[in-house]
Amino acid sequence: MLDLNGRIARRTLVVAGSSVSGAIRSKAMAVTLVVAVLSGVAPADNVVVANQYATTPWSPAAGLNTFIRDTGQARTGQLLIHSSQLGAMAPGDLITGFSFRMWNGATSTFTGATWADYEIRVGAGVAPSAGSTTFADNFVGAPTLVQDGALTQSGYTSGASGATPNAWGNTITFQTPYVYTGGHLTIEIRHGGSNITNPANSFLEAVATTGTGYSTDYRSFTATGMTATTGAQATFTMTNLQYTPVPEPATMTALGVGALALLRRRRK
Repeated sequence: MLDLNGRIARRTLVVAGSSVSGAIRSKAMAVTLVVAVLSGVAPADNVVVANQYATTPWSPAAGLNTFIRDTGQARTGQLLIHSSQLGAMAPGDLITGFSFRMWNGATSTFTGATWADYEIRVGAGVAPSAGSTTFADNFVGAPTLVQDGALTQSGYTSGASGATPNAWGNTITFQTPYVYTGGHLTIEIRHGGSNITNPANSFLEAVATTGTGYSTDYRSFTATGMTATTGAQATFTMTNLQYTPVPEPATMTALGVGALALLRRRRK
C-alpha cells in the first residue's frame, strides 16, 4: 500500500495461504507498485460545491430545475466556483464529470430523461464576486467543450427531509476530461429541453442567494433558451465534481526508480 499526499492509488495485495514466503510477498508487492506507478494510476476523487452545504441542505429547502428542464424548455446556466471551494484539486488534475441531487421538497420521482443536445463547457473563470450577467464574461479565455450532443440521465432519488440530503444522481461523465489549470472555475450548461414532461416539484437541490458564501464562494446565472448570451442571477445548483488527481512527473519518476530498485534487490 502506498499513499503519497493522496496522489497515488492505494493498492492492497491479498495473498492466499499462510505458507507463502515473505520474500515472494515483497516481490509481488514491488511488481504491483511498478505497475501502478508506471501506468499513472490514481484514485478518483470528488468535491461538493457549495462546500458549506455538502452534508446538510440549505434551509429552507430550495430547488432549481434549469439543468434538467423538460420538453420545449431550452435553458442556459452557469456555475461560478471560487478556487477555495475545490479542496485538494490541483493544476493538472482531470475533471471527469459531475452529478446533482434532488431537493428535499420533491414530492414526485424524476425517473430519467434524454436531451437531444446537451452542451457542457468548462474553463478558467472569474471570481464569483466579479460574476457578470453576460455569460462570455465569466470565462477567462476560451472554455473547453466537454460534452456535446445527446445525453441521458437516469432517475434521481427523492424522499429525504430536514437536515438529510438526497443521494447524488448518476454522474454525467465528460466526453473529454477537463484539465484543471488552477484558480477559479466556471461551468456552463446549455440544452434544448428533454424528451419528457417533468413531474411536479422535480427540482435539483440549490442554495439561495442568501446562503452562506453565495457570491463570494459560488454563484450562478441562468437564462431561457439554449443560445442565450445574457442571464440573471439565480440560486446555485449543488454540484458534486468528480476528478482524477494526476501525479507530478517528478513524483512518478522517483517512485518508479525506487520500485525498480526494490525489484532488482529481490532478484539477488
